[in-house]
Amino acid sequence: MSDSASPSTSVSLSEPADIPAVLNRAGIDYVGVHDQRLLTIYRTGIFNVVTEPEPVSNACTLEIECWEAPLPSRGDGRSPQELLDDLAAVFERGDKA
Repeated sequence: MSDSASPSTSVSLSEPADIPAVLNRAGIDYVGVHDQRLLTIYRTGIFNVVTEPEPVSNACTLEIECWEAPLPSRGDGRSPQELLDDLAAVFERGDKA
C-alpha cells in the first residue's frame, strides 16, 4: 500500500490532543488500528497517522503519511502533498476553525 515516495509529514502540537476527537469535530472519518495508530480517510485519500510513543487519545506529536492518493475526481486538482498539508493543519489548529 505505502511506498517510499509517499508524502509524509511530522506535526508537533503545542499541547496534547485527543486525535479521534479532533477528527470527529472536523467530520473526518477514521479507523482506529491500535493505541498509537489510526487510518483516516480525507477527500477519498487514505492517510496513516502514528502518535508513538503517545496514545492517540493524548498525543503531542504525529507522523502522517499518505498511503493512497485520493481518487482523481475527488482530489480537487490538489496533489497528495497538498492534501496531506491540509490534513496536518486540522491537527495543528485542533479543528477550531
